[in-house]
Amino acid sequence: MADYGKEKWPVLALECELEQLLVTEVSDRLCLCLQLAPKEIVGKSLGELLTPASRLYFLSAIEPNLKQGNDCEQVTLYLKTADGPRMFVANAVVDDKKCFSLILMPADRHLILERQLIRERDQTQEINQELERRERELLQQRALKSELLSKMESVSSELLQTEKLAALGQLAAGIAHEINNPVGYIRSNLNTLSQYSQKLLDFIHKNQNISAAQKESVDLAFLEKDLLSLLNETNEGIQRITQITRALTQFTRSSGLQDWCDIHKQIDTTLRVMSGELRRKVDISRNYLPDLPLVYCDPAKVNQVLMNVLLNAADAIERFGVIRITTKCHSGQVEVIIEDNGCGMNEETARKAIEPFYTTKPEGEGTGLGLSISYSIMKSLGGSLRISSELGEGTRIYLAFPVPANNSEDEHGI
Repeated sequence: MADYGKEKWPVLALECELEQLLVTEVSDRLCLCLQLAPKEIVGKSLGELLTPASRLYFLSAIEPNLKQGNDCEQVTLYLKTADGPRMFVANAVVDDKKCFSLILMPADRHLILERQLIRERDQTQEINQELERRERELLQQRALKSELLSKMESVSSELLQTEKLAALGQLAAGIAHEINNPVGYIRSNLNTLSQYSQKLLDFIHKNQNISAAQKESVDLAFLEKDLLSLLNETNEGIQRITQITRALTQFTRSSGLQDWCDIHKQIDTTLRVMSGELRRKVDISRNYLPDLPLVYCDPAKVNQVLMNVLLNAADAIERFGVIRITTKCHSGQVEVIIEDNGCGMNEETARKAIEPFYTTKPEGEGTGLGLSISYSIMKSLGGSLRISSELGEGTRIYLAFPVPANNSEDEHGI
């Protein structure tokens, strides 16, 4: 607009000097709107173009601000036209200390534009709200995707862990089978040896040709006593080996099918398998409820849960401690409580303990999957796993197994 005069401005405008409010320039459009020639406007006082009320308002409210160098926006003025007074919305802009520009818009046109602006503002708000909604949806989808990826990683890790346990189970079952064969020979030979030894002793006692001095010279009484003791101890050792191999076979056998299960037997089997791991640092205290109802589940999965929980309990004990195992039955559930007197956990750690990959062990010493897998198994069995712990006071883990309503020994043939 600096390249040509204000008469060519594409708006309704005029320029006035501040001292006497004389119009110095006027746009052609304003002349057309007022139905006046430029010469009828330029050189006149602005007050002559205004109605008396608007002139008074301008002189009292607007002029003082302009002389102080302040612009005035959105003021209502009535200008004289050939058709009578017409209302305008005006913006007064101080160009310098000597003059100001007055830019006008007919009030009806201003109202139309204002309404249009309101509509566009509302549309913009709606668009912004829609954008915000879509952004929230995208964030939710991203969070869901992240959660699904995390679950997939968890499931993948659980499957890997299950495959490792299955492979370990097959290996253990194979070892148990290979051990059973020579143990069978040893047991058979030991029974034969016991019979032969007894026959020899009977023969010696009945043989009158062997003197008391000869018997004493070989300390026959001690040999007889020690021989029986050695045979008994060897037989006990074989029975122990048999129990361990049977426990390994039972512990690792999993058909994927559920069956009636004696929780006490499952606990005892798991403890036998873990005896080497546990006896170095804990004493086991068992408080079993007599006549505990049977539960219907996959025994191998129960063994896996018990092993994970017992290993966690043992790891929580720094030197030597006690693990107490208690069984109860109430509210249609068999409950196993495994309690240790280890270091315990604070509230946050106890809450996160069942989350996949969460571990307080140093890096490389734990996967953080033991309790997570156990929690998932208990849920799949229709039961629950609950943790109660206090820092420095040890931890209790409650395993609850549902008892079927038709549970009876007659029905499942046990």
